Amino acid sequence: MSPRLRRLFVAACWLAVAAAYIAAILPQQEAPHLGGSDKTDHMAAFFTVSLLARFAYPHVRTWRLFVPIALFGGFIELSQMIPAIHRDAEWADWAADMIASAAALLIAWPLARRIGRPAGEAGGSI
Repeated sequence: MSPRLRRLFVAACWLAVAAAYIAAILPQQEAPHLGGSDKTDHMAAFFTVSLLARFAYPHVRTWRLFVPIALFGGFIELSQMIPAIHRDAEWADWAADMIASAAALLIAWPLARRIGRPAGEAGGSI
């Protein structure tokens, strides 16, 4: 992957993280929704963040990406417990975040492994 493309993925990843957090702490009526359930919104956000993270950081092992993304999901739920935010924290939302993250990271892993390694290097691991 070219350094320029990688920088684009890094910027997109962090923009997605910021957008996910802002959407999560907006009042329910003002937050963007994809339709369907709240779980759909959570899963779409975390699938996107995780997919972008996988391509932004192709040299990082998958589990080392998963852990901070999962903690971010937990942080969102803790943030939603703040009364002034007027949101409902649900641990099932955190589970949906982690399922979507794991799915995205595993789906993207083979391709990211190929594009992330230097020319001539073989292998890769989760």
